[in-house]
Amino acid sequence: MIDRYEEKVYAGILGKIIGVFYGRPIEGWPYEKIKDRFDMVDHFVAGEVGVPLHVADDDLSGTFTFLNTLEDYPLADLSSDKFGNTWLNYLIEEKTVFWWGGLGRSTEHTAYLRLKGGIKAPESGSAKLNGKAAAEQIGAQIFMDAIPLVFAGDVENARKYTRMQAQVSHDGVAVESACFWAGMEAAAFRERSLDALLEENLSYINIKQLKDIFLEIIAFCKEKPDFRTARAYLEKRWGYDKFPGNCHVIPNTALMLTVLLLGKDSFRDAMQMCVSAGWDTDCNGANIGCLNGIRLGLDAITKEFDFRTPIADRFYNISSNGGECVTDAVWQTQRILKLHNQIYGTGYQVQPHRFSFACQGAVQGFEPCPVRGGKVKLKNGQGQGLTVTLQEEKGFASVPVMWQREDIYGGYCLLGSPVLYETQKVHVSLKTSGDQVKFRLYVIYYDFDDEKQVMESPIYEGTSELKEYVWHIPKLGGRCIDRFGTEVIGEAGGQVLIRSVDFKGAPSDFLITGSLRNYDLGRANMQLQAFTSSAREFSFDARHSFTVSHHEGTGLATIGTRDWGNYQVSCRAVPYLHREFGLVIRTRGHGKYYALLLKEHNTARLVRQDGEERAVLAEHPFPYKELETYELTLQAEENRISAAINGEVLLSAKDERYQRGGCGFLICEGTFMADDFHVTN
Repeated sequence: MIDRYEEKVYAGILGKIIGVFYGRPIEGWPYEKIKDRFDMVDHFVAGEVGVPLHVADDDLSGTFTFLNTLEDYPLADLSSDKFGNTWLNYLIEEKTVFWWGGLGRSTEHTAYLRLKGGIKAPESGSAKLNGKAAAEQIGAQIFMDAIPLVFAGDVENARKYTRMQAQVSHDGVAVESACFWAGMEAAAFRERSLDALLEENLSYINIKQLKDIFLEIIAFCKEKPDFRTARAYLEKRWGYDKFPGNCHVIPNTALMLTVLLLGKDSFRDAMQMCVSAGWDTDCNGANIGCLNGIRLGLDAITKEFDFRTPIADRFYNISSNGGECVTDAVWQTQRILKLHNQIYGTGYQVQPHRFSFACQGAVQGFEPCPVRGGKVKLKNGQGQGLTVTLQEEKGFASVPVMWQREDIYGGYCLLGSPVLYETQKVHVSLKTSGDQVKFRLYVIYYDFDDEKQVMESPIYEGTSELKEYVWHIPKLGGRCIDRFGTEVIGEAGGQVLIRSVDFKGAPSDFLITGSLRNYDLGRANMQLQAFTSSAREFSFDARHSFTVSHHEGTGLATIGTRDWGNYQVSCRAVPYLHREFGLVIRTRGHGKYYALLLKEHNTARLVRQDGEERAVLAEHPFPYKELETYELTLQAEENRISAAINGEVLLSAKDERYQRGGCGFLICEGTFMADDFHVTN
């Protein structure tokens, strides 16, 4: 067992999030521009440069999406090929995670096209196939942090599985640099000393170019140069002008080692120098933040500067697994703990709740409600729960459960589905500071015109004993829920301690019906944007609620989370041109699911899709016609998957591959329309 393992994982994830949002607003700025504008970047500057703080970013989405590989495959079966399968399942082409800059220009786009074309990893990322310039950009390094968090203290395995992941898209010095930093992070769980970490991990480097650079930097930093001298030295020796491509790994890995050595044991100093130095500011800040979070611990993150309050733990994880979009550092820590337990047979406690506040100081995205106002203070001392303290007679604290429209910015797509839905049961465990304090729960949702409205629970009487309250959210007409919150009522100084919040399972009655065409908005409203779509076109239709269209291969449009287990989904479908179409359930990305499919105008099938592998679980003749309406129902109950058409159960099978996941539409090479999308359990 690793000493304070949970805390170190959380601190590492938190450090990575901080680094991304500290550096992202000035990513791509020339060094001189950063220097002239800020001198040293000693605070979060997003507001000053006119951009949102919490934005979609490849460093975070790639890191925590590719972690799915360890959840989807047994460790004994892992290979670069399996990591490549994860790309194909969880990426939506030209939408999620990457800069989709073109073949030969964007390293990751190039690798994706190789995978899509049938070339397996590691060849998909090889310099032989893609050229040395593309293969040695920075991406392998920026996506690796989750692996050493899982393989804590185990440098050899951290390097081994980082290499597998990195070789999907990179080669040569880029892969070796990623492995070096993975080893540093893994070792940091048991070793704080930089000298000891470097001595251990330099011994693994097998590319002379990289090792020589690192040894030269270590010797240079022993002379104790100031930051500006060191930055000039880096520019002269390994500046961007000396390497091909948009973002070569060598300048950035050299910069990271330099600021790590100059920053010593100060989280703040290393972060400020890292971001102030320019080049790939968010990527470098994220890697340094993760390493120093692990190495120096949670207290070091706030010792000299409050990095935590603006971040509030939260970030976006953009992938085809849309229900994982809205996430936070504690939630991801629980994923890491569970994987570590499975691999090493350890017994670290994994919290079962969506919001457990289990880490010291964690707020998991909760904040004074920006929609409803009312002054409150939020605090979580030792990971025992979130305390909401009134500063006047009532106040509101809330958390996003859907991506926020104000966070749309830049070249990375903000795409995903809500965490919370109408007719779900919300379980809240809390206590108040006395019986004079009352509270109620509420959700903020979008109406048809995308204006925010409020739905409230009854007012609950407070008690000083911890108690569980259950609120069954009323029907909202299929509207998209934006935030969940707690209203506290009493006198200034009154408190509510929220121990946990949870809402597992599918909604009992979630129905989207009627026209979604809103002429005034001039765009798809949030009901439609609540779906995560890999279909080329997914929108409203003049006569129907939905139209789903995809001209090459298969596209899906899904909604829901990994907590949806036993439930059914139905719709009234109107096919047009197509190879096959239908409903999916228990989706795990857009390449793993069960589906009810109609094809060739004469056949209904129940299938299990797992990447390229399709198993036909049941089949039944069913003649049907284009532009006629068919009621489709797909149900999952434990290991029984069944399907009905026009109210008659035609297909049924037992299968245990997928236990939970969202649902939605599937179209292959064509179009169909749908009405009355209905989820029940």
